[in-house]
Amino acid sequence: MIGKSLDDEDLVAHGEEKFSRTSQIEAARGRILDRDGNVLASDMEAYRIALITDPSYSNHVSDPEAAAEKIAEVVDMDKDEIEKRIKEGIEEERFQIELGKEGRELSYNDKKTLEEAEIPGIVFIAETKRFYPNGNFASHLIGYAEKNQDTGEFEGSLGIEQAYDEKLKGQDGGLDYLKDLWGYIVPGTDSVAEAKNGSDIQLTIDSNIQMYLEDSLDTMEEHFEPEETFAVVADAKTGEILASGQRPSFNPRTREGFGESWLNMLYQHSFEPGSTFKVFGLAAAIDAGVYDPNAVYESGSYDVDGHTIYDWEPEGWGDITYNEGMQYSSNALMMILQEKVGEEKMLEYYKDFGFGQVTGSEFPNEQSGTLAWDAELQRKTTSFGQTSTVTPIQMIQGMTAILNGGKMKKPYIVESITDSESGEVIKENDETVVRQVISEEAADRTQDEINTFVGGSMERNPQYLLEDYEVAGKSGTAQVINPDGGGYLKGDYQFLTSFIGYAPEDDPEVIVYYGVKLASKNKSDTWDIGVMPGFNPLMERTLKYLTVGEEDGESPEPVKIEDYTGKMISDVPAAANDSIQTIILGDGEEVVDHYPKNDKLLPYETFFVKTDGQLKMPDLTGLSKREVIMFGDFAGMDVTVEGEGYVNGQSIDPGVVLEDGQELKVTLSSNDPED
Repeated sequence: MIGKSLDDEDLVAHGEEKFSRTSQIEAARGRILDRDGNVLASDMEAYRIALITDPSYSNHVSDPEAAAEKIAEVVDMDKDEIEKRIKEGIEEERFQIELGKEGRELSYNDKKTLEEAEIPGIVFIAETKRFYPNGNFASHLIGYAEKNQDTGEFEGSLGIEQAYDEKLKGQDGGLDYLKDLWGYIVPGTDSVAEAKNGSDIQLTIDSNIQMYLEDSLDTMEEHFEPEETFAVVADAKTGEILASGQRPSFNPRTREGFGESWLNMLYQHSFEPGSTFKVFGLAAAIDAGVYDPNAVYESGSYDVDGHTIYDWEPEGWGDITYNEGMQYSSNALMMILQEKVGEEKMLEYYKDFGFGQVTGSEFPNEQSGTLAWDAELQRKTTSFGQTSTVTPIQMIQGMTAILNGGKMKKPYIVESITDSESGEVIKENDETVVRQVISEEAADRTQDEINTFVGGSMERNPQYLLEDYEVAGKSGTAQVINPDGGGYLKGDYQFLTSFIGYAPEDDPEVIVYYGVKLASKNKSDTWDIGVMPGFNPLMERTLKYLTVGEEDGESPEPVKIEDYTGKMISDVPAAANDSIQTIILGDGEEVVDHYPKNDKLLPYETFFVKTDGQLKMPDLTGLSKREVIMFGDFAGMDVTVEGEGYVNGQSIDPGVVLEDGQELKVTLSSNDPED
C-alpha cells in the first residue's frame, strides 16, 4: 500500500483501469438541403430487432410461430424464414438472434407497431442511419454515406457526401468518469467533451425542378432503353445548377441500382459531344470577325490532309449561306470557319470557353476533357465536336458566356455551408465571372444566330418548339468510341444524341442540356426527334414553375392533396388551384374517387377526379404520354398511344358518355408545325 505496487504491478493504474469508464457522445452528421431548405439527406434514428431465445431469461420468445407471424407484417421477410431463425436460436442455445438486413433500419412507426403487438422476447436497439427522403433523386450529385464497419463512423461516398465529408461529419465528444463497486458514477469524477455536430450543406438544387428532371429521365429510359442518359438544368444568368440527374442511377435509401454506374456524369464523364460543340466555334468566328451570315460557300464536303470529310448529308445542299449552313449543322462550314480564324487562335478560344480544363468544382476526380490538337485531322474534326471530349458541366459553363454578353459564369452546386448549432454561415457561394471570353457584341450576335437553329428559315429541329415559350439551342449527334478497339462503333443509330437549349430565346433564364447514348429501343427516333421526349417537358415545366414571362415572378408552391372522397367538387381546393390541371370524369358534384390521394402535386401536374353522374370523356389535349397512361389506369380504360410529345388528338371526343370496355386511342404531337 505504501509503495502502491504489488509484484511490479502499478496498483493505482490497475484501480483506474478497473473503475474508469469512457462513453462516446456521437456527433450528428450535417444535413444536405435544397435551395429552399428541404432536406435531401439527414441523420435519422432507426431501430434494429433482436429476439431473445434463451428460455432461462424471463422475457424470451415463447411462441416462435406467433412471433414470426406478427413480425412478418412489418419486416420485409417471409414468416417461415423468421420462424426458422428463431427455432435455430433456441436449438443452438443462443441468448438472442437478429434478422439480418431486413431487421435493421426500422422506422419509429414500425417500432411502435411491433410494440403494440406485444411480442414476448422482442428487443429494439436504437441506431442512427442516413436517410434520403426522396429515393432516386440527384443520387450521384448528393451521393450517400454509410457506417464503416470497423470504425462505426459514417463515411461519405460519392457526390456531396464525399466531397464535404469532413464538414458534414462533425466531431464526436465523450464522457469520462469513475464508477464505484455498485456501478454508480463517483461524484466529481465526470468530465464531458461535448460533441460538435456537422455543418449543414445547402445546395442550389430546386427539388421541384429535380423531380421534373427525374420524371423526364424515366420517360427517356422507357422510350429508348439507352446505355446512358443525362440531363442538367442551370440558371442561365448565374450558373447555378437547379437540377441534375442520370441513368443508370440508384436509390441511396434502398441501394437499388447501386454499382451500375459510379460516375457523376455532370462532372466526371467526358465524351465527344458532336454538333452541340459548334456553337463555340461559331462564337469564336463571330468574335474574330470572320463570320458573315450572308456569305456563301459550297456545302457537302471538305478535304483535310488527304481525307474527305462529309456533311451529314453527303451531297450537301449546294451553295448556301453561312447562316443556312449553321441551321443545317454543316461540318464543312465549321472547318472553313476554323481555317479563317486560324487553328492556334481557335485553340485559344476553346480554352477560354473552359474546355480541356476542370471548372474547379466541389467534386473529386472532375474530368478536364481533352482538346485533341496534335494532328490536322484531329483539329478539323474538333470543330464539329468529334475527337475532342467535354463534360456536361463544361458545356453549361461555356454556354453561359454566350448568354451573358461574353462573361462566362462558373457553375456551382453548393449555395452555403452553415454551422448547424450556431446558425452561422461559414461559407457562401455566389455568382462568379470566370472571364470575358468574347465581346458583348459577339455574344449577342452568336445568340441571334443560335436563335435560328430551331424553327428558323430552314425549319430545322421543329420538335423542340414549345407553344408558350420560344426555345433556342443546338442539337448534336456524335459517333461513339468503340470500347473494344479503335475507331467508332459501327451500325445504324450508334450515337450520342443531345440538345443544349435555352429559353426564352430573347432573355434566357434557363439552360437545359440533355443527352442519350446508344438507344436499344426506338433507335431511329434518336435521329428523327432526338431527345425531345425528355427535353420538352423538362424545359416547359421548369419555365412554368419559375413563372417565366409572368408578372409576379413568384413560383407556385406544391399543392397538398388529401382524401376528398365523398366531398363536393366545389369544396376540393386542388380543383380550383390555377397551378394544377384538373381532369374530371363524371358530370356530378360529389367526388367518388381521385388520384393522387394523401400526397402532393407539383405545380402544373394533373389531378384526376371522378364524380357521380354520367362518366363523360374529358379533353386530354396537352397531356404528356405519362399523364395519358395515368388517366387510363384511373379511368379503367385501355389506352393506345401513338407519337411523342403532347396530346393533340383523341378517338373519343370530349363530352361523349363513356361505356364499359371502351378503348381510347390518343395521338401525340411534338409541336411540329408541319404535323
